[in-house]
Amino acid sequence: MDNFYEQLLTTKKHFAYKVANVLMYLIVILGVAGLILGKFSLFIIFELIAVGIFFFKKNLFIEYEYIFTNGEIDIDKIFEMKKRKRIINFNVKDAQIIAKYNSQYIKDFINKPNKVINLYPPNYNGEIFVAILNKGAETIMIKFAPDEKILNLAFKYNPRAIKKS
Repeated sequence: MDNFYEQLLTTKKHFAYKVANVLMYLIVILGVAGLILGKFSLFIIFELIAVGIFFFKKNLFIEYEYIFTNGEIDIDKIFEMKKRKRIINFNVKDAQIIAKYNSQYIKDFINKPNKVINLYPPNYNGEIFVAILNKGAETIMIKFAPDEKILNLAFKYNPRAIKKS
């Protein structure tokens, strides 16, 4: 029997995202006005600024999706509900430990890695879990926010490593 589950961590559009969006359109309009007035250099400057804001604002509205498939966890980063990028894929059996961020299990863990990846929205205020993984020669710490169902499915594949409480 296949075990498959998807969890989407959504977020709200921040005030900064909304301001950047309005500012981008305003600067495009100012650039076009400069072009109409015959100031081509003004047009180029405003359009370059608008393009910079366009790429910057993508990083202000990010969601995460956790996909569990038969012991494999894929974590995707979704930009502006449009573009998806696979951040990491790991097998639950490769996890040394998966526990709550502030738990005694993590505090007592001896081989804490130097590389830490945060895979949850910045304004997320729920329970954060940590997975310490062996990926080849390096050890990685992932901070993410799985729900109870993902933890239960992961427990089926690696009961020693999953610490729910």
